[in-house]
Amino acid sequence: MISTGLIHNPPASSKLIASFATSKTTCVARLIAERINGLDTYTWNTIIKGYLEEKNPVETILVYAHVRKMEWSVDSYTLLYAIKACGLMSWSFGGGQIHGQIMKMGFDIEMIIVTSLVNMYGLFDDMDSAQRVFDETTERDVVLWNALVTMYAQRSYAEKALLVLRYMVKENVRMNVVTAVSVLSACSCLRALREGKQIHSYVLKNIFNIDVFVYNALLHLYSKCGSLDSAHKLFRRMPVRNVVSWTTMMNGCSDNNRPGKALGLLKEMDSVNVQPDEVTILGVISMCAKLGTFELGEWIDNYVKKNGFEGNDICMSNALINMHAKCGNIKKACQVFDQMEEKTLLSWSTMIQGLAMHGHGVAALIRFCQMQREGFRPDEIFFISLLAACSHSGLIDEGRKCFRSMIEDYDMTPGLMHYGCMVDLLCRAGLVGEAFHFVEDMPITPDVIMWRMLLGACKDQGNTSLTSKIVNRLLELDPYDSGNCVLQSNVYANAGDWDNVKDVRTEMRIKGVSKQDPGCSLIQMN
Repeated sequence: MISTGLIHNPPASSKLIASFATSKTTCVARLIAERINGLDTYTWNTIIKGYLEEKNPVETILVYAHVRKMEWSVDSYTLLYAIKACGLMSWSFGGGQIHGQIMKMGFDIEMIIVTSLVNMYGLFDDMDSAQRVFDETTERDVVLWNALVTMYAQRSYAEKALLVLRYMVKENVRMNVVTAVSVLSACSCLRALREGKQIHSYVLKNIFNIDVFVYNALLHLYSKCGSLDSAHKLFRRMPVRNVVSWTTMMNGCSDNNRPGKALGLLKEMDSVNVQPDEVTILGVISMCAKLGTFELGEWIDNYVKKNGFEGNDICMSNALINMHAKCGNIKKACQVFDQMEEKTLLSWSTMIQGLAMHGHGVAALIRFCQMQREGFRPDEIFFISLLAACSHSGLIDEGRKCFRSMIEDYDMTPGLMHYGCMVDLLCRAGLVGEAFHFVEDMPITPDVIMWRMLLGACKDQGNTSLTSKIVNRLLELDPYDSGNCVLQSNVYANAGDWDNVKDVRTEMRIKGVSKQDPGCSLIQMN
């Protein structure tokens, strides 16, 4: 084409440019286009679209700016691609400028442009601008309504999503499957079971072909609202199930304290040869961590390997470390951690938390030193795990140093959890008096749990001298809790002070206080 001069013929060169733009070599298409005069809007659109499909929004905007600078004509597609590019870049200033150009050129009456603007402002989390664009549009189709509902639902403005739906119904616009999925998601966030059931009823009556996405949204709704039986019945009636359906149902069982049922679904899923994805595996690992059984942890570990997920994925490795630690296999947790090529602060925190759980405080502190050498800076959550490790291992001096280091070296303000860890550390070490003064001198108000921790330590160590002071503080915070009185009685009973035991029990009867929730224990049998 160059030797024959055909390259300068706009119709012929346009086809060449389009072929380069659609074959992921948009930069070549652009070089050719910049050397040819008389190219039409369609040709420049192929270049702009090519960059957009290559996930290169910066070049998309630069080509759009070049077209505008040369005062060449643009159409709806040119503007549509430019809007999408701004959304991908989260460039709110540029998006606002393009919006102004759209209004100036009169394209703000086209529904596809208006819908794209609503989506763009949603990506910027600029709900007010998105709502304003919607309100200024006189004619609205179901796609535009869906854009607004979806925007609110995806950004945790569930109540507004339902409000938009009500206006949509008033305007006699019939919802479709896209609307249903977004609204059901909003109902799940609000745990609005009644409204969700109404949507379910509408879908059954008005939508002929209900796709798997709607079914999955309904499964999530019923599971989130604790209506697991309804979710299970719906799951069994589904004409088609995909991996998301199985994952949603398993996570629903796990979240509703039915891990055994979730495990049964996992085995059934495996038997029907449904290939799990990463979300499924992470949910399964979380479920196993809740059950905390050694053998199941080994089975899940083999299941992960069998399905090819034992790679260098950080999230997967972190989840496996947590699972093995909670299932009692701290050696395996350390092995997974040491095999990680890349670690995050969460990886270190999870590992130290696991070591703390098993009473390996010294090993946890060694890991902390390693973490510091690798350049990681601990955060407030990390220090909770570190202080817990010192507490569970009786490392009093080390715990005090960590607490001081948090304040002096890292300029952090300890929260209630950090103070709680220090109180636990002192109580476990038998330093109840020091723990009591530590709580009294705290710059923040201690909670009920902290005072109960002190009272429990008094019981374990037979210390009755502080009991009345601690109980008085507890009764100030929670005067109607029977557990406080029972714990006070147990302290005196442990010390053989039966007169005070009798007085406490008598006072409980007079006040009508009784132990409401008896405790229980669980023993796993082979």
